[in-house]
Amino acid sequence: MNQRIDQFDRKILQLLQEDARMSHAEIGRQVHLSQPAVSERIKRLESQQIIRGYRAEVNPKALGYDITAMIRVSTQQGRPYAQYVAACPEIIDCYTVTGEDGAVMKVLATDVEHLQRIINELNAFGSTSTAIVLTTHVAGKVIAVPQADDKV
Repeated sequence: MNQRIDQFDRKILQLLQEDARMSHAEIGRQVHLSQPAVSERIKRLESQQIIRGYRAEVNPKALGYDITAMIRVSTQQGRPYAQYVAACPEIIDCYTVTGEDGAVMKVLATDVEHLQRIINELNAFGSTSTAIVLTTHVAGKVIAVPQADDKV
């Protein structure tokens, strides 16, 4: 953990995660720092790769993706899937995990037939298990900066 993270940085990180378009002047008002001081802190957080980027949050349903699914893939050695996953626009998250499954993926599909096509393609890399998301209770949660005395 970087030692240079203080209460101002914590608040700046929280505000940017809640609204990445918030102006540096508005952030300054909320954290009680000048706009140049906020800009310098944000620049430092970016250079340290604490802030990795900024992006728009897009509603998949508005684009026609009516299904969100979690697909687990039990990969077999010698059947790499990373290149396929990187090229497949419907796979929006992919994690290599411990346990019986080699990977867990978050997938968007327009309908059941579309999801079936993606599953069929993933079956080339190992057996799959799919769960369709019914409700999302937490997504895109703000990442808190742990305090030095925080215990997990």
